Order: sequence, then structure tokens, then C-alpha cells
Amino acid sequence: METICGYCGCGCGIYVNVADDDTVLGITPSYNHVVSQGRLCSKGWHGYAFVRDSRRLASPLIRQADGSFREASWEEALDKVATGLKSAMGHGDNTDRIGLISSARCTNEENFLMAKLARAGLKTSSIDHCARL
Repeated sequence: METICGYCGCGCGIYVNVADDDTVLGITPSYNHVVSQGRLCSKGWHGYAFVRDSRRLASPLIRQADGSFREASWEEALDKVATGLKSAMGHGDNTDRIGLISSARCTNEENFLMAKLARAGLKTSSIDHCARL
């Protein structure tokens, strides 16, 4: 299956080699891709173990009053996030109340949209990222 490497925001072209049971067998670079031109970093070659990791979340979790977590539907989880953001928002600058963290795995366009959401939608300038490159 041809796709884009999800490890960082560079956008290298890769082929994901998949078995009949959908197990990821490995990664092959796309030799004619405009970004990677047949090359990949070590994370691009080997950074797919998370796909079947037993610690990977498969559904949203909501923290209970006792500190434990329970599974929830996406609708319930998103409603809880929206309610929390609405209650945290004031009438002016929300920089001291709301912050967002974006990712180096996102594309430049996705990070731009995150910054736009933060500044225009949530009225906060508290934005950070986890640069890996």
C-alpha cells in the first residue's frame, strides 16, 4: 500500500508491506517520490511497531472521579472536550487557561491549522510542539 510516512512532517513516500492478516511486515521507500527519492531515515524504515503495540489506545478513555479510566464512545469523549473548553474560555485572552500541543509528525498545513484554531478559535497563544528533526 502506497502512503506517506507518518513519523515526521517531511512527507516521505513509502510502501507499507502488509500480510494477508493485515500485519505490517515492513516498509519500502518510494523510489520516484519527490520528497524521499528512494531514501528514508531509520525511523521511516523501522518506526511502524506502534501499529500493533498492545499499549496503543483503541478507543477514547475518560478519567473517573477515583482516577481510573473507562472506555467511551468518540461522541461522548468529544462532547466532554467541548464542554471543558467552553468552561475554560473567558471573554478575552485565554492564554493562561488553554494551551495546545501539536506534533512534528503533522504536516506544515496541519500545524498551521492547529495554530489557527488556538489563536482564532480558542483565543490562546499557548502553543507548543515536540520537534524531532
